[in-house]
Amino acid sequence: MKLLRIVLGLSLVAFLFTQCVKDEMEEPELKSGKLPDVVPSKMYTLTVENVSKHYKYFEAGAEFGVMGGDETPPAHPGESITIHFHAGPNHKLSFATMYGASYDWFYAPDDDGIALFSGGTALEGNITNLIGLWDAGTKDGSGMTEENVEMVPTTEENIEVMLVYEGSSMFTLTINVLPGSATPLSPVAWVVHSDGQYPIYKEGDLDYGMGLKDLAEMGNPEPLAHYLKWHSGYVSPIAPVLWVVHEKGEMPVFTNNTPDRGEGLELLAETGDPGELANSLIGMGYNAGAYAIPDGNTEAGPLFPGDKYTFSFDARPNQYLSIASMLGNSNDIFFAFGDSGIKLSFGNDTKEITKEVMLWDAGTEVNEYPGTKSMDTDEGGMVRMLDDGYTYPAVNKIIKVTVHKNKR
Repeated sequence: MKLLRIVLGLSLVAFLFTQCVKDEMEEPELKSGKLPDVVPSKMYTLTVENVSKHYKYFEAGAEFGVMGGDETPPAHPGESITIHFHAGPNHKLSFATMYGASYDWFYAPDDDGIALFSGGTALEGNITNLIGLWDAGTKDGSGMTEENVEMVPTTEENIEVMLVYEGSSMFTLTINVLPGSATPLSPVAWVVHSDGQYPIYKEGDLDYGMGLKDLAEMGNPEPLAHYLKWHSGYVSPIAPVLWVVHEKGEMPVFTNNTPDRGEGLELLAETGDPGELANSLIGMGYNAGAYAIPDGNTEAGPLFPGDKYTFSFDARPNQYLSIASMLGNSNDIFFAFGDSGIKLSFGNDTKEITKEVMLWDAGTEVNEYPGTKSMDTDEGGMVRMLDDGYTYPAVNKIIKVTVHKNKR
């Protein structure tokens, strides 16, 4: 993870966003530029909220396809099952497939899954030694219920499991049912998740009741896969917010379809730290700053689902506002209005302005499959609206922005 260190006021705070350690950054002096004395104090209040759904896992599914033979499940000796999935350096893989000639046995990695990267290098090759045969503990030979999930002591060599890294955060897992296997294999339920999670089972504990029983007893992965998919998806924190008040026609933060100016946007978009850009804007005479303390907290940090920033700033009538905030789980993507900002001509009621917010690509680092971040490759491109070909949640499913013109 990239370690972000920013200074707000007199407090040094540290928090995690992305995936490589950055050098310690110069302490930014985050304060507002000069305004005429006639301007009322704190004329506007802005609220930025992370409205994302909090998913437990990253990606999940079920694979019913069989290669070889009649290409229908289950997979018999000499046939195979292939799974394609995305994952990044902080992800693990878990899966389960029924050992067909049993009452409730299944093949799976250890309960906390398989680490897919080590030191930035993707795991590849024959990983059969990382797979065990497990007893779900849901039925014994007489059809009676057992108790806990346990390892089955067996040395039978029924399967071969191969893992290939295809690049661009894509893996291919192939489970080969060996020609001399004593059993066919069922379709597979799989999930990509974080370290420290036990998404399918936990050794020594009772079955979770989320579908493993259906897979282990009947070879049906759909209930388990449905549960895993329902709880899987892209989740991102929202970084501290850069704000700047300016005049009509000015583009203080960036200009669409031009390279980054080198004033701090790259640092904001790649690490989430708005300090350098705030200082640059203040140095140019703008009324600008950055805000990083979630409501209800005393220390700076990003917004996780359900968190929000609320802060106030001054402006003259009919001035414009621009903001910028990193989409934390990305390489260099940030939230902003258009390059000219939005006009601050609101009534005294709170107005939601989320529809004015867009996702922008700083063009400084090559994008990857959303949520994986396995590399940091310089791009040397243009600041532009996000158009990398990947699918992201709609902006209003991640962030909500409202503005209120305070009474005088």
